[in-house]
Amino acid sequence: MRMGIGRLGFSLMVLGFLVGCGGGNGGGGADVGVGDIGGGDLGVEVGSDLTGEVVGEVAGDVGAELAGDVAPEVVLPQCEAWSDPWGGQEKLFVDRSAAWGLDDAGLNVLGNRLAAVDLDGDGYPDLVVHQVGSNDRDDPQGGTFKRRILLNRPDGKGGRTFVDHTVASGYGRIVLGEGVGGLGRAAHFAVFADADNDGDVDLFSGTYIDVNAEVRPGDRSIVMLNDGAGVYSPAPASEVSPEGEWTTTSATWVDYDRDGLVDLWVGNFYAIYGYETGLQDRLFRNNGDGTFSDVTAAMGLNTSNTGFESGTNHRPTYGVSACDVNGDGFTDLLQSSYGRQFNMLWKNLGGKAFLDIAKVVHYDSDDNMDYSDNNFYRCWCHAGSNQCDPMPAAPMINCQSYSWGSKDAMPYRNGGNTFSTLCADLNGDGRNDVYNAEIVHWHIGQSSDPSQILVNGEAQNEHGFEFSRPGREATGLVRPATMASWNEGDIYAAAFDADNDGVMDLYQPSSDYPGTRGWLFRGLGQGLFVDVDKDGSLSGLDEPRVGGLAVADFDRDGDLDVVLAFSTMRCDAECPFKTPVVRLFENGTDGRGNWVRVSFRGKGAGGSNGAGIGARLELRSGGKVWAQELGGGYGHFGVQNTLSLHFGLGGQCYLESAELRWPNAQGSVSTWSGVLPANSEYLVDEESGKWYRLEAGEEPVEVAW
Repeated sequence: MRMGIGRLGFSLMVLGFLVGCGGGNGGGGADVGVGDIGGGDLGVEVGSDLTGEVVGEVAGDVGAELAGDVAPEVVLPQCEAWSDPWGGQEKLFVDRSAAWGLDDAGLNVLGNRLAAVDLDGDGYPDLVVHQVGSNDRDDPQGGTFKRRILLNRPDGKGGRTFVDHTVASGYGRIVLGEGVGGLGRAAHFAVFADADNDGDVDLFSGTYIDVNAEVRPGDRSIVMLNDGAGVYSPAPASEVSPEGEWTTTSATWVDYDRDGLVDLWVGNFYAIYGYETGLQDRLFRNNGDGTFSDVTAAMGLNTSNTGFESGTNHRPTYGVSACDVNGDGFTDLLQSSYGRQFNMLWKNLGGKAFLDIAKVVHYDSDDNMDYSDNNFYRCWCHAGSNQCDPMPAAPMINCQSYSWGSKDAMPYRNGGNTFSTLCADLNGDGRNDVYNAEIVHWHIGQSSDPSQILVNGEAQNEHGFEFSRPGREATGLVRPATMASWNEGDIYAAAFDADNDGVMDLYQPSSDYPGTRGWLFRGLGQGLFVDVDKDGSLSGLDEPRVGGLAVADFDRDGDLDVVLAFSTMRCDAECPFKTPVVRLFENGTDGRGNWVRVSFRGKGAGGSNGAGIGARLELRSGGKVWAQELGGGYGHFGVQNTLSLHFGLGGQCYLESAELRWPNAQGSVSTWSGVLPANSEYLVDEESGKWYRLEAGEEPVEVAW
């Protein structure tokens, strides 16, 4: 079947039009529909009326160019029949850790907090791993490293593997106090951005300083600058490295004032674990010279030691995120609270100040404050002298030791244990929805918020939007309990298109308690999902006690791979590992959809920040629309999945148009239309407005639409 594309108003089509589509696995005009969500199948049917090559002819008067005055025929990318990617294979993701050198026979990589980012600029995502522990330093002389920097390299056999770059990276360098200049600084996570706009990836290293453990002067959070080859040196000393005991749990890069310099939004936990009062979260402004200034108070972000009922108190922050939730072009700040306290959502008021609107837009918690099934409350009621009205059912726990007080009945103590909040368009309407990953215990009961989607929709309030919580049954995120004393240990989460079908999927790792595992929910469109492993392991990611993740195309074959970390917290006989091993699962999709991956190059100061963090890209093809926003890390102890946007396109073989809102002072919007082939990685340059195709190890090649 031949498809005409009409006359195009240009004389020369780029060489990129000759690129094949899908490598034989693309889809032509395939429509994905929602079937029986509650049934045994995955509810996805694929039909195609474009099963052969798709060829477009362009004829037009282009002057006396080439051979005469008629433009040559332009061959568009080929689209072959696309089959359901969940058929014809045993598992979508396959453990390839040994080949990548991660197992105990190789580098023996251990840890729980993961980040995937290209540290040395070779086009391949590298891996950064941190272990859990307070104030623990590396022991370089003894060969013990709680942090690992791993570079993605050729294995000499046509594949890829990781090589250790920990010492050479300089990441653990001590810059204050004893041992200055050596390695061993305590560090617990890192998030990445181009902080100095020089074209490479710098980092913020967050350190959790526990007052109950030994504290050394050099154990502080710091910014480190990249020399371009993945070797890091400390940025000049500034307020981003505060003195004292800061229980820093999270951070994200964000250009909140759109001045072309990425700033830092940093979350802190309890002052002392076990006590109610948290620490102040902080916003640090990038001064453009490697230093950062604390603008928390100036931007209206101050909280206090009091005000629990009114919601003005410090929270025990376990994760921070940043995205534009109201669509005004300014990035808002999201906070995730532990201890069943309310979450905060700081609306960005044009880069001039912030306002917590969490309660108004229903981000703070759900509306269920019924604690009658809380077993601590039941113990208290049945203690004899405390006659509750009405009297709840008998407790289902041993009441010899329980914790309940008058504060536990207050609304602010009946929220969630939110560890991570991610932003993504989960229902395809172009708005950023959010997903909260929560730890929930059966004995606490229904008042504790579960992990769930918060759908972003229009509302008649002063902010123009609010979140609704349709619940797990309505969205398909159903997770039946496998035991009476169940716990959900949801610490991290990721939204990505696992099968390139053009619909966002959701992966929920769960760990730290018996019976927990990873859950891959396949997106069916319109905010509906299905557990692909409900009738047997199809994903390969339904591993027990998954305690960390990073998502990236490590082998650059066009689909996203997943690195998982396994928790040994509260381990029993069913724990698969006795150490927190790290494993890489390659994506082996058969009949996968098409894709594009896009990164950004901002002008820097006066334009957009170097990596384009905060950029929103909307792509269109075949009547379909996809939108994503580039973030600078999110959630609990810094989840980060590369500084690019990966779009699954399903059966669409090329893009027809794109709209990009840059995170600059003007909030300028660039648009393109025409034809751009799928199955390639692109870079968009702000200054020139041009697109470039990226091939590993080669110079970028300019392309045209």
